[in-house]
Amino acid sequence: MPSSRSLFRACVAVALVTVMLAGAVPASARTPLEDQLATRAEIERTIDHLRRDRERTVRRLRAEIESSTNRMRHMIGRGATSNPERFLEMRREQAQARRDAAKRIRRSARVVARRVNALQARRRSIDAWLATWGIFRYCPVRGWHSIADNFGITVRLPGVPVHRHTGSDIAAYSGTPIVAPFDGYASASSSELGGLEVRVTGSRGYVYNAHLSSYGSLGYVRAGTVIGYVGATGDATMAHDHFEWHPYGGSAVDAYPYLRVSCG
Repeated sequence: MPSSRSLFRACVAVALVTVMLAGAVPASARTPLEDQLATRAEIERTIDHLRRDRERTVRRLRAEIESSTNRMRHMIGRGATSNPERFLEMRREQAQARRDAAKRIRRSARVVARRVNALQARRRSIDAWLATWGIFRYCPVRGWHSIADNFGITVRLPGVPVHRHTGSDIAAYSGTPIVAPFDGYASASSSELGGLEVRVTGSRGYVYNAHLSSYGSLGYVRAGTVIGYVGATGDATMAHDHFEWHPYGGSAVDAYPYLRVSCG
């Protein structure tokens, strides 16, 4: 007959699964971070297109000016004496063509500058958003997952000291890859509560992942590198990634808002 401890842990696991499934996210869902990065990339492409298009326009108009200048130069002595009125009219036409081309060059510069300035302002806005909310450039779990908004809850389990939950639990199938959310140094450790653990320390702080089934790449890693795999080692009732965010090496803060941006 199962012990009261095992029954309690089974009930906790069922309850946790129920809560997490309510926020399940398919692996193919597009995240807010991906939307912002795609928009920024499109802005970059548009700015590049505008500048290249203006360069082509300026080259074409300058060629027109040069052509008009050459025609005016060749007119001298080829009709100025025989038909002075026609010669003067053609000179005026060529001079006007040069002025029109120069005016179009200046107008093109103003139009492109206005559009580029507007796009650059939008890009700065996206960069500010990314600096604030896009801390995790990759979702920590690569594949189907479900994020529980359970930071700060009081954990009461038989045989485990009562403590405050300092992370966000990301449910996923056992063996699902866990990746570095940003560039940094990945280091492994283990404990009775956390089981197999891996920490990634970057320029703005570190993330801590617990209950891994095994490790991936360690040492200096780039964002998106697989650093481990989801498991249920340590004091875990089900396969999940216990994920913590420690800005600048301080105490853990609620990572849930940032995970929603990076994971969907």
